[in-house]
Amino acid sequence: MKRNKILALALGAALTGTAIGAGYVFASDHDDGTTDMKTQNTNLTDLYVFTEKSQNPNAADNNLIFIMNSNPRSLARQHYYFNQNARYEFHVTRVANNDDVPTGQDDVMLRFEFGAPDMNKRQNLTITAIRDGQTISSTTTTAGQPIMTTALDAAPINNEVSLGGQNLTVFAGLREDPFFFDVEQYFRVRDAAAKGAAGSVLFRNPGVDFTAGYNVLSIVARVPRNFLQGSGASTSFDVWETISVKQ
Repeated sequence: MKRNKILALALGAALTGTAIGAGYVFASDHDDGTTDMKTQNTNLTDLYVFTEKSQNPNAADNNLIFIMNSNPRSLARQHYYFNQNARYEFHVTRVANNDDVPTGQDDVMLRFEFGAPDMNKRQNLTITAIRDGQTISSTTTTAGQPIMTTALDAAPINNEVSLGGQNLTVFAGLREDPFFFDVEQYFRVRDAAAKGAAGSVLFRNPGVDFTAGYNVLSIVARVPRNFLQGSGASTSFDVWETISVKQ
């Protein structure tokens, strides 16, 4: 199991519209390669959490958007699948304010598990929520259809799923990698600094997007804030992500 950006971003800060603070930071990365135990589709990249209204003024105030990206360097026009032996998970801790020290407590956990691809290159999906020790799971949408991924070049499937009496909307499939990094220039800047000439080589403006043309596997969930609050009234949350693989 790998934790990417563990607690460190204190994403609860982002949920209340204030600046994300530093502190309790572990290393994060966009692509640290594969190993015998970690395949490309279990290689985490980036985590995003924000209010839906911050991107869409017409959206409801109460909705939060969770995005987990994996499978970096996915080639364009090539289909990739979520790992059938893995659990893709968002972890949430309720916090009183943005300055709370991260604890790693799972007040809410959202888990996504994928089945084998069908003839249309779609995977069925099981969604499980564990809130305050109570487990809720679903394999069907509110319309009674299987929860499915979106195949490459197909219209997006936005699955509306009822969990614990509240509706979440889930998309899972390939999307263009949103990460921007001028990796070539980064190595030049780093090399200059290593040779004692820090500042002599700067990043380019504009930079060259190394990830342009690559896709990632994305899990996107629209989650009502009160689904996360439980019996409390927290409006800030620490969020991190993991992928666990069965051995």
